[in-house]
Amino acid sequence: MSFDFAFHKTRTWEYYAVYLDRFRGAPSPILELGSGIGLFLEACRERGIEAHGVEFEVEGVEAARAKGLDAVQHDLRHPLDHLEDETFEAVFSNQVIEHVDDRAQANMFSEAFRLLKPGGQLLINSPCRHYEPARSDPYHVNLRTPSELRDMAIAAGFVDINLGHNRPQSVPEIPDEELQRIWKEYRPDLLSQTAAVLARKPGVDMAAESDVGRTVRRPGRRFRGRRSD
Repeated sequence: MSFDFAFHKTRTWEYYAVYLDRFRGAPSPILELGSGIGLFLEACRERGIEAHGVEFEVEGVEAARAKGLDAVQHDLRHPLDHLEDETFEAVFSNQVIEHVDDRAQANMFSEAFRLLKPGGQLLINSPCRHYEPARSDPYHVNLRTPSELRDMAIAAGFVDINLGHNRPQSVPEIPDEELQRIWKEYRPDLLSQTAAVLARKPGVDMAAESDVGRTVRRPGRRFRGRRSD
């Protein structure tokens, strides 16, 4: 089933710029797994950050390239063999992992780990399996929970796992004050609207890590991959 980008076409790059603020520093270059029509790549360009995307749908790749962005067609079930080890300072994926099977999900974590430089950051954002509107979407074939994404990140070798960017869903049967208390104290998967994880590849100590990504590089200088299509 081909993905329908109609909803994404109503948005602008500003909607995706907030995700850049979740990273420590200003990492560059960034790789986006599932870059769609290129809105996050465009947000990176607006901030002077080098960014590259891979996308399964040809329509998305063509839309991104039409805006002068770097995107290649790729199936996430397979390794990103056209990219060299330790090329990127950050890997980002938004609203993608819930659309792919177990093989592709595992591959997203393992390839992100391989492609990140020591100290590099991974940010994956998606809806939670316990959020009813997400379950009703026919494109959501493999929803996860925050805890499951945490476990997948750990299994791939990541450290400093951060689930703090998740947010609770509204539950009419629970008063908002009580809901916020439960969320603040326990953060149960069952109440989560989102499944998001921020993690770091080990290899840079915390003192040195404060300098990771502070230098913004000019596009194209460090990307040594070749197009796969």
